[in-house]
Amino acid sequence: MSICVKRAPLLGAILLLLSACQTVDSQRVDRSQTPQPATNTRQHQLPEHWVVEAAPQIAGTPDPYRLQILFTEIQRDGAGRAVLHEHQYRADAEYLYPASTVKLAIAALALEYLQQLAVYGVTADSVMQTEPLLPGDVLVNRDDSAASGLPTVRHYVKKILLVSDNDAYNRLYELMGQQYINARLAALGFRDAQILHRLERPLSAEDNRATNAIGFYDATGRLLYRQPARVAPAMPARPFTPVGNDYLKDGLLQGKPLDFSQKNRWTLSHMHRLTQLIMLPETALPATRLLLSAAELQFLQQQMAQLPGDSQDPRYDPAQYWPTYVKFLLYGAAKDIVPDPRVHIYNKVGDAYGFLLDSAYVRDECSGAEFILSAAVYVNQDGVLNDDQYDYDTVGLPLLKRLGELALAHVRANATTQKNGQCQRTTRP
Repeated sequence: MSICVKRAPLLGAILLLLSACQTVDSQRVDRSQTPQPATNTRQHQLPEHWVVEAAPQIAGTPDPYRLQILFTEIQRDGAGRAVLHEHQYRADAEYLYPASTVKLAIAALALEYLQQLAVYGVTADSVMQTEPLLPGDVLVNRDDSAASGLPTVRHYVKKILLVSDNDAYNRLYELMGQQYINARLAALGFRDAQILHRLERPLSAEDNRATNAIGFYDATGRLLYRQPARVAPAMPARPFTPVGNDYLKDGLLQGKPLDFSQKNRWTLSHMHRLTQLIMLPETALPATRLLLSAAELQFLQQQMAQLPGDSQDPRYDPAQYWPTYVKFLLYGAAKDIVPDPRVHIYNKVGDAYGFLLDSAYVRDECSGAEFILSAAVYVNQDGVLNDDQYDYDTVGLPLLKRLGELALAHVRANATTQKNGQCQRTTRP
């Protein structure tokens, strides 16, 4: 039996195709009947008492905590168009390590990337095998968390958005490579965004520029497409970016801050805007929208909202993944809360090195109100990184929980309609 190996098109050709794409074909999202954005987007400062109430110990001195907040209240005009009231507090005032929030970008871009491979018969459900490249790599041709036992892009996206799986992120990072990822982000208007490395693998900058060969197979095991290993060109050096007072390496304190100049750069504004692009694509200019079909967007949205316990494939142990797992805004660190089924949260969180972040679109069935809230804080009282002594549970998560509550109370109070008395009208906090 002969096997026809279809090799990847040149990366430059893919990038050229993406940069030239300004329209959406008939199999992608039909926006001709979609309400277009209203022109009156309004800018405001965040209500100051929110910070005082959510984080009284931080409000007076927010700089050491790198506290940043973006809040977009969404109202609808008579034609159903979104009117965006944008509020901010110290947004992008300093560097934030984005942790796992970059995974949402990788998930969305991976679904886009597969469109370039459709000519070979590759889909999100094709079997994806990752070949070894770096020391410690093995052939990845199984995924025991999948009902089929096989790795696919669709399953990796699920794991990223359900439980923030690091391995799934790494596989999709390797699929696209550093050069493609950052070129596409730039084309979408994410200025100065840089996704530079795998997660939970201490690799050099050079190793992170190298990405594995990958093969896609159909259900019968026939090879559809093989992409060779690639190496992205080195990016210009960035300025020294210190975080903390000290850090542990190989069990020893180094006596200096940790330099984040080679770490990912994905700001609070980037997180907030990506959430908006996925949840409210009609509010973006056509040239800066994700080139995803209606079905692909719906899939992303569903996975952002689904709770681990509701997933059938993959399945997760409820003792390890409680009902409000990775829903920091509104629920914080609580593990024994039953989520309100009337409040739908579509989000992506991150936590690492003392940074705690969440970006969420929230829709409230009670009032019909909707909003996007993104917040980040650095909670590391001892100033030492890599010691696992961060103040997530005592400072960060209570802050995010209260911010979510304040935002929900605010939109409920300002909602123009109440739906059949489903919820009690909440006064302005």
